[in-house]
Amino acid sequence: MSHDITRRRIAGPVIALLLLLAAVVPAAAQDEYIMRADRSGAELTDILVQPPQVLAGGAEARAAAGTLDAVIRADLDYSGLFRLLTRDQVAGKAPPSHYRIDGVLEGLPTGGTASPALTLRLLSEPGGQELLAKRYQPGPDRLRATAHHFVEQVVRMLTDQPGISLSRVVFSRGSGDRRDIWCVDYDGEGLLRLTSNRTLNLFPSWSPDNKQIAFMSFRQGQQGTYVLEAATGTVRMVGETSGSNLGPSWHPGGQELVVALSKAGQPDIYRLGLDGHVIRRLTVAESIEVSPSWSPSGRDLVFTSDRTGSPQLYVMDADGTGSRRLTFEGKYNDSAEWSPRGDRIVYACREQEITQLMLIETGGENRRLLTDTSWRNCEDPSWAPDGRHVVFASDRTGVFKLYVLDVEDGSIRQLTKGGEPDTTPDWSQ
Repeated sequence: MSHDITRRRIAGPVIALLLLLAAVVPAAAQDEYIMRADRSGAELTDILVQPPQVLAGGAEARAAAGTLDAVIRADLDYSGLFRLLTRDQVAGKAPPSHYRIDGVLEGLPTGGTASPALTLRLLSEPGGQELLAKRYQPGPDRLRATAHHFVEQVVRMLTDQPGISLSRVVFSRGSGDRRDIWCVDYDGEGLLRLTSNRTLNLFPSWSPDNKQIAFMSFRQGQQGTYVLEAATGTVRMVGETSGSNLGPSWHPGGQELVVALSKAGQPDIYRLGLDGHVIRRLTVAESIEVSPSWSPSGRDLVFTSDRTGSPQLYVMDADGTGSRRLTFEGKYNDSAEWSPRGDRIVYACREQEITQLMLIETGGENRRLLTDTSWRNCEDPSWAPDGRHVVFASDRTGVFKLYVLDVEDGSIRQLTKGGEPDTTPDWSQ
């Protein structure tokens, strides 16, 4: 079986702490404003975004207001939940009901003082009822983070679900035996290199508490599983064994990993403690067992096995029992990941020579193709925290880059650029 069955990416959350002054103005009966987070592309919530009014600070403050406005608009658009209204639409035939975002920018901090402030508000129309107001004191380098933070609060208030504006994607960049771990904001900004050790680093996976990234590396000359502390960049080894160490995936509780190790021959699936000890060996087979991924509850795992002759997806209990076959179509299925809501699984499926993305319910029903051959090979899908968007790697331009797919309306946008291959992405939660 081809080695690329081991091309695995995994799941977990984000590391950005916004040190911002924020005060929430309580809203009356918040659940009155909850909208469905899984609505189709035709069922969008109307919202008007007005740039913050600038009270002081001159051209610099006006430019800052423009940045805030642009990022807020992009975040709302990328969410797939909103239709951005224009002033003409509202001034003319206004929708019967919609939301409005506005704000006031009192200037930007200068000379070491943090007194100028920004207020952003969400209101319902008609009537102008204030639903949410947050006050920030952002410096020029925190404008994007401030806008992301506010949109996250808006999405959570209106949907009662997590958004994606504060999330990040970690991935492997490079070719041959030199690939490093990088991360990028969900909108393609804030690119940051996390490793630089002139060797192979793959399969990064965010921890559930947003503080660590597990990955596979040859940094000490032999394949091993490592954990990187996101706040400091410190790397420590979890375990190193002969043979392959593939695809670490965090348990939802954050206290252990599941990996595929070939120390006993063909790769089998193991649960590992963060100190490297084997908690339990889950598979014992002559077949190849790889690409394990936890369900959100931590009670089940989905994985790839060629025990019936071709790589197919299977689900088993957390103790390795109760294994059942999930897929029966496609000659090569791999890189499966459970959605954050636990109802669907996304995976890569190869037919002929092209690998495409598939979606299937956890009971095996309603298998659905998400991409087509115009995207060439699509691999390593990973869910966003909203359970609506998926990041994946595609070589449609001749080199693997990362793209974001909205599984509800089918829209796709490019996330990373450049000439080096980007693979095995993992979206923070």
